[in-house]
Amino acid sequence: MKIIVDADAQPARDAILKAAKKHGIRTVFVMSTSHYSEKNSGADEVIMVDNRKQEADIKIMNVSERGDIAITQDTGLGLFLSGKGVTVISQRGRLLSDADLKVKNSIAAIEKKAMRKKRGKVRVHGPSAFKEEDSKRLEQIIERVIVEGIERDKTKETGV
Repeated sequence: MKIIVDADAQPARDAILKAAKKHGIRTVFVMSTSHYSEKNSGADEVIMVDNRKQEADIKIMNVSERGDIAITQDTGLGLFLSGKGVTVISQRGRLLSDADLKVKNSIAAIEKKAMRKKRGKVRVHGPSAFKEEDSKRLEQIIERVIVEGIERDKTKETGV
């Protein structure tokens, strides 16, 4: 198990690292070269990709495995990873199921279509400001998923 972070737009890196280190879980930050900063130095591995569209998403798809945890705000990427057996968590600490991801992906598609048709007349509001409670929620859900994964692995090993 490892935690893979779509780090291009991840404001809670410290919370992720704290939860991972507490349980000895490896962290992998994937980001484009234009998003690198010294804040990323706490991750076990930082994968830099070119600044081309979807490059980080493609890399995350390639390095993820069943049983991993992925943290991303990209619903399309999340939907793909969920189908691969990866647990997907939003950057605000929401555990995302296949059904959640499908709905969010459909909404995003409808919004994009409306924006193309209206040419600037449709206003789609972005997310609210990231708060400390979002960071705490993220840390808590990561810990819960890690513990559940460890317990599941122990059950498989013992056959009980």
